[in-house]
Amino acid sequence: MNRKDLINIIDETTTFLVNGVVKRNNRRFNGHPCFYLIHSKQEFDNKLKEIIADKLEYNRFDLYYYLNYMFKYMLHPYDSHTQAYFIDQKFLPLKIRIIDGRPYIVDCNQNLNYVKGDEIKKIGDVDINTIISELEKIICYSSESYLKITLEEYLTNVNILKSLPSLTITDSIDISTNNNDIQFNLNHLDIYIDKSKKENYNLKIIDDIAVITYSSCRDEEKMKALIHKLDNMHDINKYIVDLRGNRGGDSSINKHLIEFLYGKKSITLCDERVFSSARMCLIGLKNIGSKIIGTSPGTSINCFGNCVMQKEIHDMNLRIYGSATYWYYDENLECYGIYKEDFRNALKKYPNFLKPVFFQVDKKIELTLDDYYNQNDSVMNFAINALKESRKIK
Repeated sequence: MNRKDLINIIDETTTFLVNGVVKRNNRRFNGHPCFYLIHSKQEFDNKLKEIIADKLEYNRFDLYYYLNYMFKYMLHPYDSHTQAYFIDQKFLPLKIRIIDGRPYIVDCNQNLNYVKGDEIKKIGDVDINTIISELEKIICYSSESYLKITLEEYLTNVNILKSLPSLTITDSIDISTNNNDIQFNLNHLDIYIDKSKKENYNLKIIDDIAVITYSSCRDEEKMKALIHKLDNMHDINKYIVDLRGNRGGDSSINKHLIEFLYGKKSITLCDERVFSSARMCLIGLKNIGSKIIGTSPGTSINCFGNCVMQKEIHDMNLRIYGSATYWYYDENLECYGIYKEDFRNALKKYPNFLKPVFFQVDKKIELTLDDYYNQNDSVMNFAINALKESRKIK
Protein backbone atom coordinates (compact mmCIF):
# COMPACT_ATOMS: atom_id res chain seq x y z
CA MET A 1 0.00 0.00 0.00
CA ASN A 2 1.09 3.58 -0.60
CA ARG A 3 1.05 6.48 1.87
CA LYS A 4 -2.50 7.50 0.99
CA ASP A 5 -3.77 3.91 1.49
CA LEU A 6 -2.03 3.73 4.87
CA ILE A 7 -3.60 6.97 6.10
CA ASN A 8 -7.03 5.94 4.81
CA ILE A 9 -6.94 2.63 6.73
CA ILE A 10 -5.87 4.41 9.92
CA ASP A 11 -8.67 6.99 9.45
CA GLU A 12 -11.28 4.29 8.81
CA THR A 13 -10.16 2.36 11.88
CA THR A 14 -10.23 5.44 14.08
CA THR A 15 -13.66 6.47 12.78
CA PHE A 16 -15.03 3.07 13.78
CA LEU A 17 -13.50 3.29 17.26
CA VAL A 18 -14.94 6.78 17.77
CA ASN A 19 -18.38 6.46 16.15
CA GLY A 20 -18.99 2.77 15.50
CA VAL A 21 -22.01 1.01 17.02
CA VAL A 22 -21.74 -2.40 18.67
CA LYS A 23 -24.51 -4.34 20.42
CA ARG A 24 -23.45 -6.72 23.17
CA ASN A 25 -25.56 -8.40 25.88
CA ASN A 26 -28.62 -6.28 25.02
CA ARG A 27 -26.63 -3.05 25.30
CA ARG A 28 -25.71 -0.61 22.56
CA PHE A 29 -22.19 0.84 22.65
CA ASN A 30 -21.59 4.00 20.64
CA GLY A 31 -17.82 4.01 20.43
CA HIS A 32 -14.94 5.02 22.65
CA PRO A 33 -16.13 7.19 25.59
CA CYS A 34 -13.71 10.00 24.71
CA PHE A 35 -11.09 9.25 22.07
CA TYR A 36 -10.39 12.98 21.66
CA LEU A 37 -9.79 13.52 25.37
CA ILE A 38 -6.27 14.92 25.09
CA HIS A 39 -5.84 15.84 21.42
CA SER A 40 -8.27 17.08 18.77
CA LYS A 41 -8.98 15.43 15.42
CA GLN A 42 -6.83 18.08 13.74
CA GLU A 43 -3.94 17.32 16.09
CA PHE A 44 -4.40 13.62 15.33
CA ASP A 45 -4.17 14.27 11.58
CA ASN A 46 -1.12 16.49 11.93
CA LYS A 47 0.71 14.03 14.17
CA LEU A 48 -0.01 11.09 11.87
CA LYS A 49 1.45 12.90 8.86
CA GLU A 50 4.47 13.89 10.93
CA ILE A 51 5.42 10.37 12.08
CA ILE A 52 4.98 8.42 8.83
CA ALA A 53 8.35 7.70 7.28
CA ASP A 54 8.83 8.60 3.62
CA LYS A 55 8.69 5.29 1.71
CA LEU A 56 7.30 4.08 -1.58
CA GLU A 57 5.45 1.15 0.00
CA TYR A 58 4.13 0.30 3.45
CA ASN A 59 3.18 -3.10 4.85
CA ARG A 60 1.10 -4.46 7.70
CA PHE A 61 3.99 -4.07 10.13
CA ASP A 62 4.08 -0.34 9.39
CA LEU A 63 0.31 -0.16 9.84
CA TYR A 64 0.53 -1.93 13.20
CA TYR A 65 3.25 0.42 14.45
CA TYR A 66 1.54 3.63 13.32
CA LEU A 67 -1.86 2.58 14.68
CA ASN A 68 -0.47 1.88 18.12
CA TYR A 69 1.71 4.98 18.01
CA MET A 70 -1.41 7.09 17.42
CA PHE A 71 -3.47 5.25 20.04
CA LYS A 72 -0.79 6.05 22.59
CA TYR A 73 -0.55 9.66 21.41
CA MET A 74 -4.30 10.10 21.85
CA LEU A 75 -4.98 8.13 25.04
CA HIS A 76 -1.83 7.86 27.16
CA PRO A 77 -1.88 7.24 30.13
CA TYR A 78 -5.60 6.47 30.46
CA ASP A 79 -6.21 3.54 28.10
CA SER A 80 -4.04 0.42 27.94
CA HIS A 81 -6.88 -1.52 26.28
CA THR A 82 -7.26 0.22 22.91
CA GLN A 83 -4.69 -1.47 20.69
CA ALA A 84 -3.97 -3.13 17.37
CA TYR A 85 -2.88 -6.79 17.54
CA PHE A 86 -1.43 -9.25 15.08
CA ILE A 87 -3.87 -12.12 14.62
CA ASP A 88 -0.98 -14.43 13.71
CA GLN A 89 1.25 -14.82 16.75
CA LYS A 90 4.84 -15.97 16.77
CA PHE A 91 7.16 -15.80 19.78
CA LEU A 92 10.82 -16.44 20.45
CA PRO A 93 11.28 -19.44 22.79
CA LEU A 94 12.38 -17.24 25.70
CA LYS A 95 11.03 -15.76 28.91
CA ILE A 96 12.41 -12.26 29.44
CA ARG A 97 12.21 -10.28 32.65
CA ILE A 98 13.42 -6.71 33.12
CA ILE A 99 15.21 -6.40 36.44
CA ASP A 100 16.77 -3.12 37.55
CA GLY A 101 16.03 -1.72 34.10
CA ARG A 102 17.89 -4.44 32.18
CA PRO A 103 16.33 -7.32 30.19
CA TYR A 104 17.44 -10.82 31.20
CA ILE A 105 16.65 -14.25 29.75
CA VAL A 106 15.27 -15.98 32.84
CA ASP A 107 13.99 -19.12 31.13
CA CYS A 108 14.13 -20.81 27.74
CA ASN A 109 13.87 -24.17 26.04
CA GLN A 110 16.39 -26.81 27.06
CA ASN A 111 18.53 -26.43 23.93
CA LEU A 112 19.11 -22.77 24.88
CA ASN A 113 20.00 -23.32 28.52
CA TYR A 114 23.43 -21.83 27.91
CA VAL A 115 21.87 -18.33 27.64
CA LYS A 116 19.73 -18.60 30.76
CA GLY A 117 20.56 -15.70 33.05
CA ASP A 118 22.17 -13.64 30.26
CA GLU A 119 21.46 -9.95 29.79
CA ILE A 120 20.25 -8.93 26.31
CA LYS A 121 22.45 -6.28 24.73
CA LYS A 122 21.36 -6.15 21.08
CA ILE A 123 18.71 -7.40 18.69
CA GLY A 124 20.24 -7.62 15.23
CA ASP A 125 22.84 -4.91 15.25
CA VAL A 126 20.60 -2.48 17.17
CA ASP A 127 21.29 -1.58 20.79
CA ILE A 128 18.61 -2.85 23.18
CA ASN A 129 18.01 0.66 24.50
CA THR A 130 17.02 1.80 21.00
CA ILE A 131 14.67 -1.17 20.71
CA ILE A 132 13.06 -0.36 24.05
CA SER A 133 12.72 3.31 23.11
CA GLU A 134 10.84 2.41 19.92
CA LEU A 135 8.60 -0.03 21.75
CA GLU A 136 7.82 2.57 24.42
CA LYS A 137 6.35 4.81 21.72
CA ILE A 138 3.56 2.28 21.04
CA ILE A 139 2.75 1.27 24.62
CA CYS A 140 0.10 3.17 26.57
CA TYR A 141 0.88 2.74 30.26
CA SER A 142 -0.14 4.33 33.53
CA SER A 143 2.91 3.13 35.48
CA GLU A 144 6.51 2.13 34.88
CA SER A 145 5.70 -1.38 36.09
CA TYR A 146 3.10 -1.84 33.32
CA LEU A 147 5.57 -0.57 30.75
CA LYS A 148 8.10 -3.08 32.09
CA ILE A 149 5.85 -6.13 31.79
CA THR A 150 4.66 -5.10 28.32
CA LEU A 151 8.23 -4.70 27.14
CA GLU A 152 9.02 -8.17 28.50
CA GLU A 153 6.29 -9.62 26.27
CA TYR A 154 6.99 -7.49 23.21
CA LEU A 155 10.71 -8.35 23.22
CA THR A 156 9.78 -11.95 22.39
CA ASN A 157 6.98 -11.15 19.92
CA VAL A 158 8.40 -11.65 16.43
CA ASN A 159 5.80 -9.60 14.54
CA ILE A 160 6.08 -6.66 16.92
CA LEU A 161 9.86 -6.71 16.55
CA LYS A 162 9.37 -6.73 12.76
CA SER A 163 7.29 -3.56 13.06
CA LEU A 164 10.07 -1.51 14.67
CA PRO A 165 11.59 1.20 12.44
CA SER A 166 15.18 0.35 13.39
CA LEU A 167 14.98 -3.39 12.65
CA THR A 168 15.02 -5.18 9.31
CA ILE A 169 13.92 -8.75 9.92
CA THR A 170 13.23 -11.37 7.26
CA ASP A 171 13.85 -15.05 8.02
CA SER A 172 15.94 -14.81 11.17
CA ILE A 173 16.50 -12.79 14.34
CA ASP A 174 19.89 -12.40 16.00
CA ILE A 175 20.14 -11.63 19.71
CA SER A 176 23.40 -10.65 21.41
CA THR A 177 23.77 -11.07 25.17
CA ASN A 178 26.61 -10.23 27.52
CA ASN A 179 27.94 -13.77 26.95
CA ASN A 180 26.49 -15.22 23.74
CA ASP A 181 25.11 -14.66 20.25
CA ILE A 182 21.92 -16.50 19.33
CA GLN A 183 20.27 -16.83 15.93
CA PHE A 184 16.62 -17.84 15.57
CA ASN A 185 15.36 -19.25 12.29
CA LEU A 186 11.85 -17.80 12.05
CA ASN A 187 10.75 -20.53 9.63
CA HIS A 188 11.60 -23.24 12.18
CA LEU A 189 10.91 -21.61 15.52
CA ASP A 190 10.50 -23.78 18.62
CA ILE A 191 7.54 -23.16 20.90
CA TYR A 192 8.46 -22.06 24.41
CA ILE A 193 6.70 -23.97 27.18
CA ASP A 194 6.66 -22.14 30.51
CA LYS A 195 7.00 -24.96 33.04
CA SER A 196 6.07 -22.65 35.92
CA LYS A 197 2.67 -21.82 34.42
CA LYS A 198 -0.33 -23.68 35.87
CA GLU A 199 -3.69 -24.32 34.24
CA ASN A 200 -6.54 -22.01 35.10
CA TYR A 201 -8.51 -23.29 38.12
CA ASN A 202 -5.67 -25.56 39.15
CA LEU A 203 -6.19 -26.70 42.76
CA LYS A 204 -3.43 -27.86 45.08
CA ILE A 205 -3.93 -28.89 48.71
CA ILE A 206 -1.15 -28.26 51.27
CA ASP A 207 -2.26 -29.48 54.73
CA ASP A 208 -5.38 -27.39 55.47
CA ILE A 209 -4.63 -24.82 52.73
CA ALA A 210 -6.24 -24.78 49.28
CA VAL A 211 -4.06 -23.09 46.65
CA ILE A 212 -6.25 -21.87 43.77
CA THR A 213 -4.83 -20.74 40.43
CA TYR A 214 -7.08 -18.12 38.84
CA SER A 215 -5.13 -17.02 35.78
CA SER A 216 -7.99 -15.97 33.49
CA CYS A 217 -11.52 -14.67 34.10
CA ARG A 218 -13.07 -17.22 31.78
CA ASP A 219 -14.91 -20.57 31.76
CA GLU A 220 -17.66 -19.90 34.30
CA GLU A 221 -18.68 -23.56 34.49
CA LYS A 222 -15.15 -24.48 35.57
CA MET A 223 -15.32 -21.81 38.25
CA LYS A 224 -18.62 -23.20 39.53
CA ALA A 225 -17.18 -26.73 39.56
CA LEU A 226 -14.15 -25.51 41.53
CA ILE A 227 -16.35 -23.78 44.13
CA HIS A 228 -18.50 -26.90 44.46
CA LYS A 229 -15.38 -29.01 45.04
CA LEU A 230 -13.99 -26.59 47.62
CA ASP A 231 -17.33 -26.43 49.42
CA ASN A 232 -17.13 -30.18 50.03
CA MET A 233 -13.58 -30.10 51.43
CA HIS A 234 -14.41 -29.86 55.12
CA ASP A 235 -10.80 -30.15 56.30
CA ILE A 236 -9.78 -27.02 54.39
CA ASN A 237 -10.05 -23.68 56.21
CA LYS A 238 -7.39 -21.48 54.59
CA TYR A 239 -7.08 -20.34 51.00
CA ILE A 240 -4.49 -18.88 48.63
CA VAL A 241 -5.73 -17.31 45.39
CA ASP A 242 -2.94 -17.01 42.85
CA LEU A 243 -4.18 -14.17 40.66
CA ARG A 244 -0.76 -13.44 39.14
CA GLY A 245 -0.71 -13.07 35.39
CA ASN A 246 -4.51 -12.85 35.12
CA ARG A 247 -5.18 -10.46 32.23
CA GLY A 248 -8.93 -10.41 32.75
CA GLY A 249 -11.89 -11.57 30.65
CA ASP A 250 -15.44 -11.67 32.04
CA SER A 251 -15.71 -9.81 35.36
CA SER A 252 -19.04 -11.46 36.22
CA ILE A 253 -17.25 -14.77 36.87
CA ASN A 254 -15.35 -13.28 39.81
CA LYS A 255 -18.42 -13.14 42.04
CA HIS A 256 -18.47 -16.93 42.60
CA LEU A 257 -14.98 -16.93 44.10
CA ILE A 258 -15.52 -13.75 46.12
CA GLU A 259 -18.82 -14.98 47.57
CA PHE A 260 -17.29 -18.34 48.52
CA LEU A 261 -14.29 -16.79 50.27
CA TYR A 262 -16.35 -14.26 52.22
CA GLY A 263 -15.64 -14.74 55.93
CA LYS A 264 -12.81 -17.22 55.28
CA LYS A 265 -9.08 -16.76 55.89
CA SER A 266 -7.34 -16.09 52.58
CA ILE A 267 -4.28 -14.57 50.96
CA THR A 268 -4.26 -13.35 47.35
CA LEU A 269 -1.10 -13.29 45.24
CA CYS A 270 -0.83 -10.36 42.84
CA ASP A 271 1.66 -9.02 40.31
CA GLU A 272 1.94 -6.26 37.70
CA ARG A 273 0.20 -8.45 35.11
CA VAL A 274 -3.13 -8.42 36.93
CA PHE A 275 -5.23 -6.46 34.46
CA SER A 276 -8.74 -5.47 33.47
CA SER A 277 -11.40 -7.79 35.00
CA ALA A 278 -8.75 -9.39 37.18
CA ARG A 279 -8.12 -6.13 39.02
CA MET A 280 -11.86 -6.03 39.74
CA CYS A 281 -11.50 -9.48 41.28
CA LEU A 282 -8.53 -8.24 43.29
CA ILE A 283 -10.53 -5.33 44.69
CA GLY A 284 -13.43 -7.66 45.48
CA LEU A 285 -11.13 -10.01 47.40
CA LYS A 286 -9.58 -7.07 49.25
CA ASN A 287 -13.04 -5.85 50.23
CA ILE A 288 -13.87 -9.18 51.90
CA GLY A 289 -10.66 -9.16 53.94
CA SER A 290 -8.21 -11.17 51.85
CA LYS A 291 -4.60 -10.09 52.42
CA ILE A 292 -2.85 -9.14 49.18
CA ILE A 293 0.86 -9.90 48.69
CA GLY A 294 3.31 -9.70 45.79
CA THR A 295 3.49 -6.60 43.60
CA SER A 296 0.74 -4.12 42.72
CA PRO A 297 -1.14 -4.21 39.39
CA GLY A 298 0.59 -2.17 36.73
CA THR A 299 -2.49 -0.23 35.63
CA SER A 300 -4.60 2.32 37.41
CA ILE A 301 -7.95 0.96 38.61
CA ASN A 302 -9.60 4.05 37.05
CA CYS A 303 -9.18 3.62 33.30
CA PHE A 304 -10.83 2.96 29.95
CA GLY A 305 -11.65 -0.66 29.19
CA ASN A 306 -14.37 -3.11 28.06
CA CYS A 307 -13.06 -3.81 24.54
CA VAL A 308 -16.29 -4.43 22.66
CA MET A 309 -15.25 -2.08 19.83
CA GLN A 310 -13.59 -4.75 17.68
CA LYS A 311 -12.59 -4.63 14.04
CA GLU A 312 -10.50 -6.89 11.81
CA ILE A 313 -8.36 -5.66 8.95
CA HIS A 314 -8.42 -8.98 7.16
CA ASP A 315 -5.85 -8.47 4.42
CA MET A 316 -3.37 -7.21 7.04
CA ASN A 317 -4.15 -9.98 9.56
CA LEU A 318 -4.71 -7.34 12.25
CA ARG A 319 -7.41 -7.07 14.89
CA ILE A 320 -8.29 -3.79 16.59
CA TYR A 321 -9.69 -3.62 20.11
CA GLY A 322 -11.19 -0.39 21.41
CA SER A 323 -12.53 0.58 24.82
CA ALA A 324 -16.24 1.33 25.23
CA THR A 325 -16.34 2.07 28.97
CA TYR A 326 -14.52 4.21 31.49
CA TRP A 327 -14.30 2.38 34.82
CA TYR A 328 -14.36 4.78 37.74
CA TYR A 329 -13.74 3.79 41.37
CA ASP A 330 -14.71 6.31 44.03
CA GLU A 331 -13.05 6.76 47.43
CA ASN A 332 -15.06 3.80 48.78
CA LEU A 333 -13.92 1.55 45.91
CA GLU A 334 -17.41 1.53 44.43
CA CYS A 335 -17.15 0.93 40.69
CA TYR A 336 -19.07 2.87 38.03
CA GLY A 337 -19.11 2.10 34.32
CA ILE A 338 -19.26 5.34 32.30
CA TYR A 339 -20.19 5.23 28.61
CA LYS A 340 -19.75 7.71 25.77
CA GLU A 341 -23.10 9.44 26.22
CA ASP A 342 -22.37 10.17 29.90
CA PHE A 343 -18.62 10.74 29.86
CA ARG A 344 -18.51 14.54 29.60
CA ASN A 345 -21.07 14.97 32.39
CA ALA A 346 -19.16 12.56 34.63
CA LEU A 347 -15.97 14.50 33.93
CA LYS A 348 -17.67 17.59 35.36
CA LYS A 349 -19.40 15.76 38.23
CA TYR A 350 -16.43 13.92 39.73
CA PRO A 351 -13.39 16.14 40.48
CA ASN A 352 -10.98 13.18 40.57
CA PHE A 353 -12.54 11.36 37.64
CA LEU A 354 -9.33 11.01 35.60
CA LYS A 355 -6.90 10.89 38.50
CA PRO A 356 -4.89 7.64 38.34
CA VAL A 357 -5.63 5.48 41.38
CA PHE A 358 -3.31 2.55 42.02
CA PHE A 359 -4.08 -0.49 44.12
CA GLN A 360 -1.47 -1.17 46.81
CA VAL A 361 -0.62 -4.64 48.09
CA ASP A 362 -0.50 -5.33 51.84
CA LYS A 363 2.96 -6.89 51.59
CA LYS A 364 5.33 -6.26 48.69
CA ILE A 365 7.37 -9.29 47.65
CA GLU A 366 9.09 -9.28 44.27
CA LEU A 367 10.66 -12.24 42.50
CA THR A 368 14.40 -11.80 42.03
CA LEU A 369 16.64 -12.93 39.18
CA ASP A 370 17.79 -15.80 41.42
CA ASP A 371 14.16 -16.78 42.05
CA TYR A 372 13.53 -17.03 38.32
CA TYR A 373 16.81 -18.81 37.68
CA ASN A 374 16.20 -21.41 40.43
CA GLN A 375 12.43 -21.63 39.83
CA ASN A 376 11.80 -20.52 43.40
CA ASP A 377 8.42 -18.93 44.08
CA SER A 378 9.21 -16.78 47.10
CA VAL A 379 5.78 -15.10 46.96
CA MET A 380 3.92 -18.40 47.20
CA ASN A 381 6.30 -19.66 49.89
CA PHE A 382 5.64 -16.57 52.02
CA ALA A 383 1.86 -17.02 51.71
CA ILE A 384 1.98 -20.72 52.66
CA ASN A 385 4.19 -20.05 55.68
CA ALA A 386 2.04 -17.10 56.79
CA LEU A 387 -1.11 -19.23 56.75
CA LYS A 388 0.59 -22.15 58.47
CA GLU A 389 1.86 -19.89 61.23
CA SER A 390 -1.36 -17.82 61.19
CA ARG A 391 0.71 -14.68 61.43
CA LYS A 392 -0.47 -11.26 60.41
CA ILE A 393 0.87 -9.75 57.21
CA LYS A 394 2.55 -6.42 57.88
